[in-house]
Amino acid sequence: MLGTNPIAFAAPAGSQPPVVLDMATTSAAGNKVKAYWLKERDIPVGWVVDGKGRPVTDSAEGRAIVFDRPEGGLTPLGGTYDGGSHKGYGLSLMVQILSSTLAGGSFSPVRNRTQKAGDPDNIGHMFLAIDPAAFREEGAFETDMDVLVDVLRATRPGDPAQPVLVAGDPERQARSERLANGIPIPARLHEQLADVASASGVEFILGKNA
Repeated sequence: MLGTNPIAFAAPAGSQPPVVLDMATTSAAGNKVKAYWLKERDIPVGWVVDGKGRPVTDSAEGRAIVFDRPEGGLTPLGGTYDGGSHKGYGLSLMVQILSSTLAGGSFSPVRNRTQKAGDPDNIGHMFLAIDPAAFREEGAFETDMDVLVDVLRATRPGDPAQPVLVAGDPERQARSERLANGIPIPARLHEQLADVASASGVEFILGKNA
């Protein structure tokens, strides 16, 4: 009934990079399920359920449920009630109200029943900008953000091989790795891209998949 209804948040720091959080309010984004399908890997238990609420781990089945079928779908953040899925449901509903209902955007279950060919999807968004200088002296917020991030990163991790990160760190690390070593392409995606090139009558110049 509700989409992935993501929440995106960013806060600047001083010497540190900004904290950047971009998350779905489902246990996983739909494209993450697709990525597992492209890599021919099973999806974790709790991401997708079928029409009877049973967990699905086969990525091909999960992809079909998420993108092609009306029944079943992605679970709210938390996966199960014991894991806090009611909180993910509440966050998703909050995004729906602020981004769609408040702005006059459509609610997809209603839109899907009433939309005519050529009608716009009328998807809503909500943006909020807060100036820290309205609350504190200039630069104080950014200075405290540096302290906050430094203290969190210095926290002793449960696994020494996995240091404590803050939102945005994994993406920056991935970007650095991709710039240095290129972007790995799963075999299934490589084949799809080759098919697109062939159907378009253009030379396929992408190198062998990693």
